[in-house]
Amino acid sequence: MKTMTYEEALDYLHKVQRFGSKPGLQRVEALLAALGHPELSLRFVHVAGTNGKGSTAAMTESVLRAAGYRTGLFVSPFVEDFRERVQVDGVWLPKDEWAARLSGVRAAAAAVTASGGPQATEFELLTALALRCFADRGCDVVVLEVGLGGRFDATNVIPPPEVAVLTPISRDHMEYLGETLASIAFEKCGIVKRGCHVVTGVGQPPEAMAVVRACCEWVGAPLWAPDETQLCTQETGLAGTRFIYRGQALSVPLMGAHQVQNALTACETVRALVARGWAVPAAAAARGLASVRWGGRLEIVRETPLCVIDGAHNAAKTEALARALDTLFAGRRRVVVMGMSADKETALCAEHIAARSDVFIATQYENPRALPAGEMARQAAPHCAHVEVYPDPDAACARALALCGQEDLLLVCGSLYLIGGAKRSLTTAAR
Repeated sequence: MKTMTYEEALDYLHKVQRFGSKPGLQRVEALLAALGHPELSLRFVHVAGTNGKGSTAAMTESVLRAAGYRTGLFVSPFVEDFRERVQVDGVWLPKDEWAARLSGVRAAAAAVTASGGPQATEFELLTALALRCFADRGCDVVVLEVGLGGRFDATNVIPPPEVAVLTPISRDHMEYLGETLASIAFEKCGIVKRGCHVVTGVGQPPEAMAVVRACCEWVGAPLWAPDETQLCTQETGLAGTRFIYRGQALSVPLMGAHQVQNALTACETVRALVARGWAVPAAAAARGLASVRWGGRLEIVRETPLCVIDGAHNAAKTEALARALDTLFAGRRRVVVMGMSADKETALCAEHIAARSDVFIATQYENPRALPAGEMARQAAPHCAHVEVYPDPDAACARALALCGQEDLLLVCGSLYLIGGAKRSLTTAAR
């Protein structure tokens, strides 16, 4: 089987079934066996949860890299470039290497199906590519973000991780994970295994926390949690937050109080690693947090007018974004462009943001899962006096720019599939 170009590789991957018809790890296990079981040579920090898991993963990886370790980072989805999802030492794979590796995974998948084995899904192929890459590149530690759930997620094929991280759990993907916080937490706690340490995030709901504690007790895993009584916030603003935690001066360049909470979860993850024998000096933790880069989360993409993008795509995330609007952008006139997936709690999300908007422009991204812009506008209308509908995201951004004065805030939020294109539109638009 010939090596694909990068464009051919993406086309192949996107044409593969996204999820399996039946939950389970059999497909990815068969694929990894054909690839020589790369996961068995690696050590992991496994990150699951609903809110903040990508930011927490990025912060943890940045700290470990600052401590001198060769790191792998696997995240999903992406904002601007598909290659964001697989990184070694904070760097995306070159396109030619990415294509060559997917060609190898494709050949292994074909061998599995030729022998009567199951057909791997898109996410399983990507997971296998990442694990084979991390093993080949000699990564000391891999920070692995769960795609969906935990128990049957393709990433859960790994052996017991050094640390299993459970960021705050809320209602999301209920069609796959269940309707209650307890059922969702049970699925996500599937990454907790005998022999690992477990870290839970700030603000874990009591119903979910009860499940986390029970799972830890069941497997005998030590449970670590941030101690907010040890937190002292010194300065917060558009450049991030400076704070003291457990007596150490730290800073994080990502905006919002929720990013400080994610930073505390990353700090506890590092403390758990140190307890297991990993060498992470305090100075490395400070450097790593201060230098973390994580796009699409209250990211400033243009200064005049101030343009911010944020991938707040469920109710808990839009609530956190609303708090940031109330604190970081108080007093500014706000023009908001918003588009979401139809399978989210869109009415509640629209209320959180439209109630804080002077102008609300409803849009939609190009995907069958997208909520129609007209429906987004209908849900926003009771909470904002000025609502417009622009189904095309580029047109929506252009309209928002036209309505903004130099001192106003232009916010694009909702699906991560929307904000990457919005970033390109806003940064290239002429004024």
